[in-house]
Amino acid sequence: MFLDFTSGHWLTLYRDRLPRDAPPPEMAVMAKDLPAGTIPPKRLSTYSTRPPAFMIRLLASWAAMGFRRSKIIW
Repeated sequence: MFLDFTSGHWLTLYRDRLPRDAPPPEMAVMAKDLPAGTIPPKRLSTYSTRPPAFMIRLLASWAAMGFRRSKIIW
């Protein structure tokens, strides 16, 4: 299960839908949008918005893709 949107270049994946041997999450972003009373895991670096390190990694990944969107065939 994932979320795709036309204007972006990444997918939002739901961790519980990935295999158990998938790499662990490294950070929680956009925590300001969490429902009231939700507490993110303490093992994750948590940010209320998108931190610069995240944006740099995202931009580097997008550059490696040639600044294009992946084609998703439904």
